[in-house]
Amino acid sequence: MSPLIPSFIVLGSLLITLVIMIRRAPDRKPATIVNTVIMSALCFIGGMLISAMYTRAVGNENSNPFIIAVLVAIGTFGALAIYIKLDDKQKQVRQQGSND
Repeated sequence: MSPLIPSFIVLGSLLITLVIMIRRAPDRKPATIVNTVIMSALCFIGGMLISAMYTRAVGNENSNPFIIAVLVAIGTFGALAIYIKLDDKQKQVRQQGSND
């Protein structure tokens, strides 16, 4: 097994999150793209916090890089799911407000 696989998992989780956020964007204006990049970075930081909790609990010497990478991906996609859910909820509230 290659020692680069954990790095590819972490990078892949960031890039997949960025692609999903850009595809969900309502337009391709520069401000919207910057907003999606920032939100992707914040989701990624959420994933890093999940893996940091594991590393802190287990200890730096005993931590497995593959488990850390998977936890980063899980945390990133979890934060993305929360963001998408809140964004959809906000869009529904806006639609109901405009219909009234």
